[in-house]
Amino acid sequence: MLLLLLVLPGCARQESEPVTGEATELIYQERCFWTPEEFSVLSEDYLETLFFVEYDVSAGEFNFTFDEGNDSTVTECRIYDKIGKDGDDYRADFSWLLAPLELDFLDDNFTESTTGLSWEGDIGNVTTSIIIECPEQDSVYKSWEEPVGHCHAHIWWPASSGGLVKCTVTEGK
Repeated sequence: MLLLLLVLPGCARQESEPVTGEATELIYQERCFWTPEEFSVLSEDYLETLFFVEYDVSAGEFNFTFDEGNDSTVTECRIYDKIGKDGDDYRADFSWLLAPLELDFLDDNFTESTTGLSWEGDIGNVTTSIIIECPEQDSVYKSWEEPVGHCHAHIWWPASSGGLVKCTVTEGK
């Protein structure tokens, strides 16, 4: 029980107010590969509905691409209110992405780099990769480190680095 009390305040500290009026942007992109039968009945409305069924998040500005050559689709949109400012740091909340996929930045060993976090593996017998690109830093986005780091579902960095974050999920091939 004591361990739980020590861990929760650190992660709770990552919560911050959404940024308004500043240059922050969280772009989500998902590439999915389908069987020819599935691909033949897909529509933009279906893909947008599928997104909102999967993720409980405020999103908009959807753009869809259909590639008939390899039966794949790309869904791209903006995710709102998931980058906040805490003092001189930006903090991005990825619980909306990780919880439905039953993933965790720490427990599932996301690869840390100077540009963000990434992961590859199987989710429901589907090969999946996740790449979260954050503003490039001189140091690695390491767990629990400051001023650049991450916890179970949040990533933080100095606001002076900018606020553009891109999250790319690829499912299938």
